[in-house]
Amino acid sequence: MLISFVIPAFNAMDSVGGTLDSVFVQKLPEDWELEAIVVDDGSTDGVVLEEVVGRYPGAKLLRHAANRGMCAARNTGIRASQGSLVIILDADDELVSGWPYVLSEILDQWPRECSLCFAACHNQRGTVTAEEPDYCGYLNLDDLLNERHSGEYLPIFRGEYIRAKGYSDLGMRKSCGIVSYLKFAHDGPFWISNKVLRIYHENRSGSVTSSWSSPTKAAETARCYKVLLEQYGELYRKRAPRVYHTKWLRLAIYLRLAHLPGAWRAYRKGVGMDVWVESVGAGILLILGGKMAGVLASLLKRLGMIRRYG
Repeated sequence: MLISFVIPAFNAMDSVGGTLDSVFVQKLPEDWELEAIVVDDGSTDGVVLEEVVGRYPGAKLLRHAANRGMCAARNTGIRASQGSLVIILDADDELVSGWPYVLSEILDQWPRECSLCFAACHNQRGTVTAEEPDYCGYLNLDDLLNERHSGEYLPIFRGEYIRAKGYSDLGMRKSCGIVSYLKFAHDGPFWISNKVLRIYHENRSGSVTSSWSSPTKAAETARCYKVLLEQYGELYRKRAPRVYHTKWLRLAIYLRLAHLPGAWRAYRKGVGMDVWVESVGAGILLILGGKMAGVLASLLKRLGMIRRYG
């Protein structure tokens, strides 16, 4: 069985070696083979990244002439993949030690009718990055809309499926993954495994997940929320009304953090008695604005009062 790892990389020459080490240093079952496809998404890493990737037999480097965003890089790697499984891995994360054994256990429990499996992760402190760490089972469209079983997971696809579908490329640097996963969920349920396969680095300098409240990243996230609500807002309103309101409140906060217009307009669409706690919190952040709102939002996220994952 060939397993393909797709690793988008943007100015990641300092971390991608550790990522590739975690992929290739493990002993594999006799009938397994690996390929790792690193996609340089228009970064300035140049020859250095080429040298790092060249150290690993089974790894190859593809390049974008200019930065096209996370989903474009994923899709480039997916199209080049040949594996019966395709695993999407960030260039600043690693697989756990002994991952082939863990993956074997996941494959034993993963139902054939599910084209996508979300494998559990833990962060660099060893904390599992899921709201229900012990949950193992199906995740359907209504679950996804209502943010059940949410968390930060490692996506593992059946190769034929993801090569046919691809991620939804919105032309943004940020992946806006929920837009793609809602598309995939229309094809059938996913599987969630509680087996930890990935070490997810939170807030590491330069990582794809750091500085989430900075004006630049807040603007990217606000764009994602706008697209999400344009494409799936009516579906949320009908099948997940509470989450529909909180999506508008989150959009309002990100617009405020990004110093963009429309924050109070989005707030008025989200405010409601069924989300009164979130409404009050969002209102306070909008009134504070600027750097103070970013500091408070980061604190509330660390305390678990703002969703950390999903």
